[in-house]
Amino acid sequence: MLNRKECQLSIRKWQSSKGNINEILRVFPSNFIFKVTEESIKWVLKNNDNECFVVKMGIHDDKAIVIFYPLDPSGQEKDLKEYPISFLGPLESDIKFVEQEVRTQTKVAVLSCDLKVISRVVEESQPLYQHQIECQDTILEQVEDWRNESADWFFKQIKETKGESIFNLFHVPIEDLEDGSRDIIGLFALKYSKIYSEVLPTIIFVHHEGAVLGNSKLHSIQTNLYNWSQPCPPFCKPKGG
Repeated sequence: MLNRKECQLSIRKWQSSKGNINEILRVFPSNFIFKVTEESIKWVLKNNDNECFVVKMGIHDDKAIVIFYPLDPSGQEKDLKEYPISFLGPLESDIKFVEQEVRTQTKVAVLSCDLKVISRVVEESQPLYQHQIECQDTILEQVEDWRNESADWFFKQIKETKGESIFNLFHVPIEDLEDGSRDIIGLFALKYSKIYSEVLPTIIFVHHEGAVLGNSKLHSIQTNLYNWSQPCPPFCKPKGG
């Protein structure tokens, strides 16, 4: 945990470093991830009163961090004494990605009046991806794109906008945390945006030990992956909503 003043200082350090490609790549190598501990998850869920919470970038003790900010019902950050953080760093062990597809098979047979089978039809429903959930192969490709191309992405932003277009924070649906009671890994990825017609960073959340999560919004897809976060900039919401 960092107090409010320490968080503000670390955020300013991140923002002042965005125009320096060497500094960005030093504190934020392409293989770095962060962990949301069980304690941090409980803290966010307890203090958040909105459908989203915020993950802010910072630099503390000369290392990149993320800071977790809960929101009030109007979408503004809650003014608290301290906030949980996580240092960015490499993975400590391999991650298991899990995806289960549940398909429903329906068999329809028609029996005629003289008791003859006149029709047999087998129908199979396809799994449904909803709420921007994407298939595992697509998500893994997005993670690999970040691993291979994030340095070029940072360089492009610095060249074109002196780093102003590099993200300061991510808006994350609280659902990304609600189904997990243990540690969650946050992976950075590059995802194509139809709105901006370019690839943009996102955060993909992987739940502990590859446990498959049940979620009514997933319908016939069960997965331990969530990738609904939006970076700001460019997806910056106005204060109060």
